[in-house]
Amino acid sequence: MPVDPFTVKSDTAKLGFKGRPWSIPLNASVHYEFLERYRLGAGIAYEYMNIGPLHSKTFQDKIHDFELPKKGGFMMRYYGMAGISFYRIDKFLFTGDAQFGGYKPSKKQFDLSQMKRGMYVNIGVTAEHEFSEYLKGFVRPSFEFKSYTLNVPDKAIPHYMNAFYVNVGFTYALPELPRCFQKDCRAQMNHVHGDREYRSRVHKIYKKQNPMYGENHPKLFKYKWRNKRKMNPY
Repeated sequence: MPVDPFTVKSDTAKLGFKGRPWSIPLNASVHYEFLERYRLGAGIAYEYMNIGPLHSKTFQDKIHDFELPKKGGFMMRYYGMAGISFYRIDKFLFTGDAQFGGYKPSKKQFDLSQMKRGMYVNIGVTAEHEFSEYLKGFVRPSFEFKSYTLNVPDKAIPHYMNAFYVNVGFTYALPELPRCFQKDCRAQMNHVHGDREYRSRVHKIYKKQNPMYGENHPKLFKYKWRNKRKMNPY
C-alpha cells in the first residue's frame, strides 16, 4: 500500500537497508604443507548468490522493502590462503586458516563501473577426518568480511556483504613416492627396487595405511566377529 511522504533529519537518521542473502559456493584450492603444521596456497570460488529483499533499518512502517530487478547471479572469488594446524585427536585434525583476495560479482546484479571493490578476508577453522594418508574429508565453518563503495552523483554509498559459510568437501594429497611398477608386488610398506624407493601398490586411497608397515589388516583375525569368544580362534 502507498506510504505518505515524510521528512527526516539527515544528520541524525540512520537510513539504510539490510537483508539475508544466501549462496551456493563451489570452491577449489591447492596448498603446500610444510613442517607438518603450516599451509600456504591459493584457490578460486564460483558461487550462485541470491540477494532477496532488503529491509529498511529504520522507519520500517514507512519505507517499503527494496528488491533488485534480478535477485540471483553469480560471483567469482580468487584468493591466497595461509593456515596453521593447532590440534589433533585420533584421525581428526583442526586447522585455523585465512583466505584473502578479490571478488567479481555478476554484471546482471551490479553496475561494476560504479563499484569500487576492495579485498575480502575469510577466517575459519577446518576440521579434517583422515580416511587414508592421501584422502581426507573436511568441514570448514568461516566468517567472511567484504565491502564495496557504490559511486552515485555527489555521493559514495558504502555497502557491506559480510557472510557466514559452511563448506564441506574432500582433499587429496599427492603421494611423495611413485607407485611400485611391479604389478604382482604385494608389499604393504614403502620399499626399494634397485636404487629407487616406491610406495605400495595395495595402498587404497580410502583406507588408512601406515607407510612403514601397512595396515591392510589392522585387526587380527582372532579378534574379529565370533572368533574373539573362542579359546583357539585359529
